[in-house]
Order: sequence, then structure tokens, then C-alpha cells
Amino acid sequence: MLIQVFKTIVMLRLNRFIVMVICLFACQLCLARPESDGQLFLIEKDGKSGFIDRTGKVVIAPQFDSVSGFSEGLALATRNGKKFFIDRSGQTVFEAKFDIVNNFSEGLAAVNIGEKRIPNIGLISDPGKWGYIDKTGKLILPMKFTHAESFSEGLAAIKDGDRGAFIDHAGKIIFEVPLDVTLGFHEGIAGVLHRGTLAYFDRTGKQISPPLGYGPRSFSFSEGLVPVEIKGKSGFMDRSGKLVIEPQFEDAEDFSEGLAPVKVRSDETTWCPREESGSRKGFTMKWGYVDHTGKLVIPAQYESVGAFSEGLAAINNCDSAFFIDKTGKKIISGDFRYATPFSGGLARVEVMTKDGLAWGYIDKSGKMIWGPTK
Repeated sequence: MLIQVFKTIVMLRLNRFIVMVICLFACQLCLARPESDGQLFLIEKDGKSGFIDRTGKVVIAPQFDSVSGFSEGLALATRNGKKFFIDRSGQTVFEAKFDIVNNFSEGLAAVNIGEKRIPNIGLISDPGKWGYIDKTGKLILPMKFTHAESFSEGLAAIKDGDRGAFIDHAGKIIFEVPLDVTLGFHEGIAGVLHRGTLAYFDRTGKQISPPLGYGPRSFSFSEGLVPVEIKGKSGFMDRSGKLVIEPQFEDAEDFSEGLAPVKVRSDETTWCPREESGSRKGFTMKWGYVDHTGKLVIPAQYESVGAFSEGLAAINNCDSAFFIDKTGKKIISGDFRYATPFSGGLARVEVMTKDGLAWGYIDKSGKMIWGPTK
């Protein structure tokens, strides 16, 4: 019996680790920031994907089985089992004949042939080979790596067998470090995850923090600080490795536009409106926002919050959503069930229709400029 319990605990921890590594590596597909100049917005209609502009005008008709957001002028699309990159007019630039294709970042995209995973577990059984292509589809760095991530601030993490390192655009090793997956470089610092620990390194390979345990999420530096968890509490560390906001929160997220979301435990339960069945939910874990000194400048009162973007933050509370400014004032509200941060002047929201949940894009006046559509 004890042996079986032990095996169960081991498998739970292993599965958590596997899920964490997969999620973090998947984030490498979208490291590049959205196109801010004339940004295009992904839409889906009748099972096909396309793009609109900021006014809601369809500029690339829904025609793809799937498509990523644009990065450096190109987007990865799939149709009839084929992968290819399109430009902002929707024209095919080149076919990407690889098993895995990352988005472009700093002119290069990581590609893979031959990776295999164990079904229902996700653990890699065969890493295959990774390399890097340019925007013409030409192979720039050969297919020789067993792991490869997107470039950020001039460097990318790779593995060659058990050997982990960061390379430059020419494929030259800048420094070696044991790694499973990384968070990429942000503000000159990269988070490196290896065998259940997280540590931060500068561009010379110097470790600036002690090894930290990591949970469901790990973060990169933003505005000079990064959330870290120590003994079950979250605080913020600066680029020298010093704790500048002591661990005191139940959770914390990145700084954006001078504020960071933090979660605190409340003695008072906030109750949501009753559902038709008569039941209702409540929450005692509440989110608010702190400034760079750790001062709570927007009280912890929300069930779920997003980062500030373009002066506003999306708040999701009791199956309804709205937007606040940096004073905590409600600026945009409506019959929204869920909302995401603004980007390029638009935010994606979900609303309830007679046919069920549907989504669309709103502008900063709260006007629906696309959708809602299922």
C-alpha cells in the first residue's frame, strides 16, 4: 500500500513537471511581441481563421484551418495538413515542411523534424533535430540540436544532447548552462529551468539568483523586477538578485505600466450573484495591484485580473468582466463574460448570446467592432 502511494506521488510530481515544461516550451512559439504598427487581429468564422484591422474590416478572409498571430510581418498558417507562412496580404511566402515550426523572432524561426512524444503523457521520447530558418525558408543554422528556442535579445537557448547553452545568430555558443527549457532573455536576464529549479542568468552566463523552486508559472523580468516565490509566498527580485519587495503575497505577476497584479488572502468572502439553480460561489483570494515599492495602490478585491496595457486592465469578476484605469475606476463595462487586455487599440471579449457564448473585439469606447461570433 505504501509503495503504491509513493508511486502515485512520484507520478503526480512527474506529470506536473512535464506539463510545466511543455507549457513553457509552447510559449517559445509566441515570444515575439504583436505587430504594433497596423496590427492585424485574428478572427475565426465557420471553423476558419483570418484577420481584421483595427476598424473591423476583414483584410485576410477566414480561409485557414489555423493561423498564429503575425510576428515580424509573417504568420504561420495551416491548411489541408500543410504549414506555410503568409504575409500581411494573406499571400503564401513559403511552405514550411517541418514537423514543428516556431514564429519568427529576430529574423529566425526554430524548426524541428522528428520529435515524438509519448501519447497521453507528453514526455518527449525522441527529440528529433532542430535548426533555424530565415524569412525565405532557407536553413541558416543546421538541423543538429535536440532542443531549440526562439531568439530574444540576440541569444537563443539550445541543447545538443545533454549539453545546454545559449547561442548567437551565427550559432556560436556564448555560454553553457544546464537547462530543460528557458524563459528567454528579457532586460538582459534569462530564467533557466532545470530539474525542478529556476535560476536567473545574465548575458555573460553569471547566475544572479540562487536556485528557486517553480510552480505552475514562472516569469521574466519586466520594468527591472521579476516575481519570485519563496516558502510559499511571492515577492519581487531586482536584476542584482536582491529581494526588493519581500515575499508576502499569495501570488504575483509581472509589472506592466508601473503596476503589478498581486493576490492576497482576505478574511471576508466576496459572494457572487446567485445562479438560476440557486447556488452561488464566493472567493477569499483577491487580486489588486502594487507599485514598485510594494504598496497596494488598487485594493485587492477582484477574483481575477490582467496586466495593464494601453492604460487599462481587464478585470474578470463573478462571470462578468470590465476594464479599469490606474486609479481603479471602472472605464469600460458591458455584458461581458470574459475580457483580455487591450492590444493595438482592441480587446477581445466574450458575451452570452441566445446561441451561447460568443466572442468579439471592442474598441476603447466599448463598441463591438467585430462579432460577436461563436
